[in-house]
Amino acid sequence: MKRPKGPGLLVEVLAELGAGRIYERFISDDQMFVHGETVGRTITVNPAVAVADTCLHEAIHAVRPAWSENYVRRTTTFLLRRLSDEQIQAVYSEFQKRAKKRPARRAT
Repeated sequence: MKRPKGPGLLVEVLAELGAGRIYERFISDDQMFVHGETVGRTITVNPAVAVADTCLHEAIHAVRPAWSENYVRRTTTFLLRRLSDEQIQAVYSEFQKRAKKRPARRAT
C-alpha cells in the first residue's frame, strides 16, 4: 500500500475528529497498553497510559538530571511495564488533581 501524499488523509482525519464521536474512558487489557479503540465511527481514547508515561519520564529527568534522554526513555518503559492498570489509573488521577494549567509558550 502506498503512503498517501499531500494533506488528503490529514484533512479526512481532522474532519472525523471534528464530527465529535470521541469519548474518554480507561481501557484495560491483560496483554498490552491500550491507548484507544474504535468501534464503527466512535473513537474512545484512554489518556491514562500516555499521561502516566509522560509523568514518569519527566519525573525521572527531575530526579536524575544527568541521565541521557535515551536512558530515561528506556527506564520509563521499564517502570511503566511494571505498573498495574490500577497504578496507571492512580498516576493519571494524581495528575488530574495536581496539574496546574499554564499559558502556552509563545513561539520565538
